[in-house]
Amino acid sequence: MSSESNINAGLSSGARAGAIASAAVTGAMLGFGLRAGMAARPFNAAAALLLGDRARGVWGFVAGVSLVGEVVVVASCVLAGALCGALMRLPPIGRRARHPRLIAFAVSLAAAVVTLLILAVHAPDFVGPAPDGAITIAEGALLSIVVSIAYASGMGLAR
Repeated sequence: MSSESNINAGLSSGARAGAIASAAVTGAMLGFGLRAGMAARPFNAAAALLLGDRARGVWGFVAGVSLVGEVVVVASCVLAGALCGALMRLPPIGRRARHPRLIAFAVSLAAAVVTLLILAVHAPDFVGPAPDGAITIAEGALLSIVVSIAYASGMGLAR
């Protein structure tokens, strides 16, 4: 199998694993929102990453904002999964990987923690202290673990 087709296979399986991870992330974010009494709030905050001020301060369900937030969540998980899948298929890593799910978990956890830190600094309406932040730092840390487990599980199912 050529290196290019191997990377393409990694992109494909990674994207499928990212789709599974996006389902887990969506469920966790919905749970965090329901717990706070505003189910759409985390998705609206995710939409603010793309829509800016138009989505800031939207606490309830507004179709044009909440659905964009869900698309941001799904697209980011699928894209990150595809990139991680391609990375894992690179020749130096792919030939030596004895436990690909463990590597997938570690890579996705590292990426999730870095993303959480970036969001905490640059998007305080998404990750920050309540009531301004849609999710707290603790919920963000839990979300990082959830997405990592879901991605590693998805990599096993996507083969």
